[in-house]
Amino acid sequence: MRVRVFVFILIAAFLFVMSGLIHIQIVKHESFKVMSEENRLRIVPFIAPRGSIFDAEGRAMVKDVLSFNASVYYSQIKDKPALVKVFSEVLDLPAPEVEKRIKKGRAQPYSPTVIARDIGTEKAIHLEEIALDYPGLSIDVSARREYVNASSGGNMLGYLGLLNSEEVEKFKHYGYKVNDPVGRSGIEKYYDNYLRGTHGGKQVEVDSMGREVITIGHKEPVPGRDIYLTINQDLQKFCDSLLENTKGAIIAMNPYSGAIVVMASSPSFDPGIFMDPKRQKEVQEILSNSGHPLLNRAISTAQPPGSIFKVVIAIAGLESGKISDTEEITCGGIFTLGRSSFHCWRKDGHGPQIMREAIKNSCNVYFYTLGLRVGVDDIANFACEMGVGTKTGVDLPEEVSGTLPTKKWKEKRFKEKWYKGETVNYAIGQGYLLCTPLQIARIMSVFANGGVLVHPYIASRIGDVKINNYEGRRLSFSDESINVVREGLWKVVNDKRGTGMKARQKDFEVAGKTGTAQTSQGENHGWFAGFGPYKNPTLTVVVFDEHGGKGGYYAAQTAGKVFAEAKRLGLV
Repeated sequence: MRVRVFVFILIAAFLFVMSGLIHIQIVKHESFKVMSEENRLRIVPFIAPRGSIFDAEGRAMVKDVLSFNASVYYSQIKDKPALVKVFSEVLDLPAPEVEKRIKKGRAQPYSPTVIARDIGTEKAIHLEEIALDYPGLSIDVSARREYVNASSGGNMLGYLGLLNSEEVEKFKHYGYKVNDPVGRSGIEKYYDNYLRGTHGGKQVEVDSMGREVITIGHKEPVPGRDIYLTINQDLQKFCDSLLENTKGAIIAMNPYSGAIVVMASSPSFDPGIFMDPKRQKEVQEILSNSGHPLLNRAISTAQPPGSIFKVVIAIAGLESGKISDTEEITCGGIFTLGRSSFHCWRKDGHGPQIMREAIKNSCNVYFYTLGLRVGVDDIANFACEMGVGTKTGVDLPEEVSGTLPTKKWKEKRFKEKWYKGETVNYAIGQGYLLCTPLQIARIMSVFANGGVLVHPYIASRIGDVKINNYEGRRLSFSDESINVVREGLWKVVNDKRGTGMKARQKDFEVAGKTGTAQTSQGENHGWFAGFGPYKNPTLTVVVFDEHGGKGGYYAAQTAGKVFAEAKRLGLV
């Protein structure tokens, strides 16, 4: 009896063992085979370096530099508490934070999970030396984005951010993965598809200690393509320094090609802080700054242009036949319309004015009168032809179109009719009219180049391939009308009482127009837009001084400094 019981137990145990072996060898064969292979095999990614960004002289403005990251392969970890301790001590990180970062590796146990980026050569060497004692620890070589001139040109160049899991769902068909750097603004965003490369990697077999035994597969990364800008780095830095501690923008542009030589916006920011974990406090300060440093004021903010817009009214009056260049309009300091009075900036008035003198003196009464003659819709038609109310098409994200008001626009927007008093304000660049500094640069370039509306651009090449070689659109304006306005613009800067005399140069002639725009909050905005040299222009300069007062002061003076520096650099 006992023997039979023993035999029964033995048979049952045998069947139990056999069923377990069958389950492992046959039923779970594939899954255990995959687990074994994944534990034996490791994918080592090769991150593609991002393309560099160069200025017009071929000097680097943004580039990748060698960086070391401390990572873990979650599947290889044998002693997590020991690994947490060594990371915490070497990287100066709180142990709970290290443990939190290691846990993220559970989602991708056979791929590296970054614990700390850009740890420096010394820490990287130390961790590499002890890696064999801590299975799962890995030092990865990657690239760190370096912005050579820190905050200079920050708004124009843009910054990078890491893709999160939600964003990857949107961009994965373009080849993006979680934690890939992606352009968030500026050139980095607009040309991201060219700047980012294609990642590579290798598949290796490792031993029980995680050491590489043999390479099974290998794919080289494809570096991103370099972008060459039309920016002159020296003049860009100079203009950024002029805007220090102010709000505003400076644009310098070739008036014939539309190539942008300078695009400065203030306040600015250092794009490098967004990819540096050690500088997250600075990121928070930027995001909470009431001055909105991330806003590119050259293209992403539209403001009333003030008296700069008088050049549009002048060309509209001449081309529509509503006035001749020699007709006089007398300014007594006040313009009366019904029961309303509109003042000239000069209380005693300017007396009899012909167009060239009215432009020089920026006489409000002259342009009040002319604006009413032309009418709101014809003003809008001429302004539209010169690019007001539409995006310039510059190769940067977040450009705004501004506002070009008409009778229909107001009726649709406010359900109200248009009043003549609004046309009076329109004629001096006030009211509903809003323009970006780049739109103003485009308008002024029409008078610099003799009647062509250019297409502004900021990148000239991707690698060896030329891009953005635009032809401007010739406008219907006569040479005679353009020359009348040009002569008025020359007087603004070079006559004794011209409103823009602070932009005057000693060794070449500049022409331009000042503008003072009233705002509902704070001081007036100051503007200056001009070009030089007068006879053969090579540079259009626009200065926008946000809440800075009269354009004839700081804005014109600043533009004068820009022209002088451009001359020193051989750009004019």
